Amino acid sequence: MKATDVRILPALDPGDTYLEPNFLVVETTSDERGETMTSIAHVNADDGQGWGLNSLGQIAATTHSMAREWAVAYAANHEIPLVYERDETA
Repeated sequence: MKATDVRILPALDPGDTYLEPNFLVVETTSDERGETMTSIAHVNADDGQGWGLNSLGQIAATTHSMAREWAVAYAANHEIPLVYERDETA
């Protein structure tokens, strides 16, 4: 899969339900000191048994766009068709 094949969409609001069976979520927030923290997680349907969540890591002091770029490259390399993103620092 090429990076250009990966779709990027805004993350859903808390409490909303994701319907796609395989995707990444990139979320960037800032703490009380204004430091940024970005988390990237892989979410997938677990053979009808529920959802699997695999944290790919938390990155401090990076921009959301850099984290999104990394996530898209990772998604393309692992045949993950969709990246949801939320940037609460913008």
